[in-house]
Amino acid sequence: HRYFGSTLVSCLTLYKIVSGGVDWEEVSEPVMKHISPFAGAIFVMYSLFAALVLLNLVAGVFADGAMKLSRADKELALLEMAYRLFKSADADSSGGVTRDEFQDCSGSPEMHQFFEALEISIVRASDLFDIINQSQDGKLSLEELVAGALMLQGPAKAID
Repeated sequence: HRYFGSTLVSCLTLYKIVSGGVDWEEVSEPVMKHISPFAGAIFVMYSLFAALVLLNLVAGVFADGAMKLSRADKELALLEMAYRLFKSADADSSGGVTRDEFQDCSGSPEMHQFFEALEISIVRASDLFDIINQSQDGKLSLEELVAGALMLQGPAKAID
């Protein structure tokens, strides 16, 4: 009756078993002795299942945090690549990159890193220029390059 006198007391006992408030052997031993040895196996399985659920929950929280940090790091790296690409492509330092400047820069390491990060073939450079040139003025600003890079990052993109 001490551990299983009512439904509420039983739930509290099971909670204490999982949280360490009471040793599960202390609870299962009288049950195994007075009811059935099979009840001991049920206690072991319950304790094991509850511990695995708790460990899985904690691991999931840590993994989610790590994924968020990784995603933020990748975005920051992509922004830095876009900035370096813009600076190397803007040959006349006009504050904008023309289609010709963009094409001339297509063999540069900055351009290759940028396209690798976006998971796009370098062959599609002129298509990328058309897509991210939002103002349609024939000149790509740093803001357009950054916005386009953020829009096109990851696997879900359609350039065709």
